[in-house]
Amino acid sequence: MTLGARAVGWGLLALVLTSASSGRAQTALEEAARPLVRPPVWEVEAGLRTMFIKDAGYDPFSADDALAQFSLTATRALVRRGDLALAAGVGLDLGGSSATARGASSSLTLTRVSAVAEGRYQPLSRLYLFGRLAPGLLHGSATVDDASSPAASGLTGNFDSFSLEASGGGALCFGDIGRPHLGAWLVADGGYGWAAAKPLALAPNLGSDQSKAGTLDLGTLAARGAFFRIAVALSY
Repeated sequence: MTLGARAVGWGLLALVLTSASSGRAQTALEEAARPLVRPPVWEVEAGLRTMFIKDAGYDPFSADDALAQFSLTATRALVRRGDLALAAGVGLDLGGSSATARGASSSLTLTRVSAVAEGRYQPLSRLYLFGRLAPGLLHGSATVDDASSPAASGLTGNFDSFSLEASGGGALCFGDIGRPHLGAWLVADGGYGWAAAKPLALAPNLGSDQSKAGTLDLGTLAARGAFFRIAVALSY
């Protein structure tokens, strides 16, 4: 190999190495320039929701008016204009309470499925404020363990009710996870939940002889009141 050929070879090698190094440097600069925490598009949050039901129909099932529920919400930002965004999604709240009613153990479970509409204002990359409106369907199931009932079966009753919740709160990002840079957020909100009042009549389950069963009339139950929720969310 002549001296000129060697020079050309070394020159090409140096060019390749320089291009590779420049490409890596450019990629690193682009990665560093991209914000680690992006405005949430998809977001899933899970946490604890506590509601205070002052209605007298709730008294047989709770000694302190509090109802604790697991809360799960998934949303997607549909429209974004600067610091403002509009998101929509679905929510699930489920939980219950137990106490003693007329000398017998009693319990009530409430499950709520809702549609979520949420407006957001994000003044900082790691902070956004939101207002949420969530119409939904509430299903309740009540039980009183009355050994004196026919066949020593418990008294049960179910109801379904339309519900509507409005709340406001904020979310603070405390970190990002992995190469996709999933945002990890602490979310808190509070508001008021309304549900239509429903009659609560409990009866033993006697199968084909159900028509012979007497009922325990507990009046009406309006599962409504103020609530607060705290949750952890992941966003992308």
